[in-house]
Amino acid sequence: MFEHGPEALAMDLAFWCLGLSNPSYPLAQFGRLTLDLSEKFRALAIMQLLIEASTDLFLHNLMRSGRTRETYLTRMAQAGINDDHHQVSGRYRPFVDAIAANDLLRARRIARLSPAHFRAGHEYEDDYCYAQLLARLIADAPAPDDEYLALFQQFDTWLAGELNPRLSVCRALFERDQAAFDDAFEELLLDFETVIEAERERGKHEDDLVRAERQVFVEGLAILRIAGLRGLTTASDYRYCPSLARAPMVHAFPAV
Repeated sequence: MFEHGPEALAMDLAFWCLGLSNPSYPLAQFGRLTLDLSEKFRALAIMQLLIEASTDLFLHNLMRSGRTRETYLTRMAQAGINDDHHQVSGRYRPFVDAIAANDLLRARRIARLSPAHFRAGHEYEDDYCYAQLLARLIADAPAPDDEYLALFQQFDTWLAGELNPRLSVCRALFERDQAAFDDAFEELLLDFETVIEAERERGKHEDDLVRAERQVFVEGLAILRIAGLRGLTTASDYRYCPSLARAPMVHAFPAV
């Protein structure tokens, strides 16, 4: 399944994490470093879930991905930087990792540290709307309905009439509509498969990181977490979202 085992990826992560903890690491390069680290933590999480059947290691490494994003955003805020290319809320994958790991306090901090406004030229508008909707869906205090409706309208306008499973799933979660959610989540899984097939047809290079992310749909797991928060019912298993990945953590996230 993988050319190299999780041990090789863990060693690579250990080396690059030295930059994460280095206060002198150039801030102009810090965003790219942390996004790369999050991608590797996500892949390592999936490898350890599939090879070692460890829910704990899966969740711990998704939490590390989220922590990496939080570290970056915190350092930018401390430096008074608000225009870095990677700072936008549309770079939502580490945020989603934290949600999938049920690390909601960290996910909320990531949302608060992320810019609330859309930055054209630095993020896609649909990614921005999606991230902003997810942030409101996991917020510890209910967001006003008009904020949701404005984001739905902005998302719709950008789509120009095209259907989008991410918009559909957010609407269903907002409305707490079980039937609509079931349909939208199935469409989201089909979209995930379509992207995989399109990449294969284009001959995208398949390294271990790519192979891992094609096996487990972390974003889908995050959506299932939110569905639970919104009082919706979910099945125990879905394609690319196995029940093992949703099992409760046994050993707490390490303090170091």
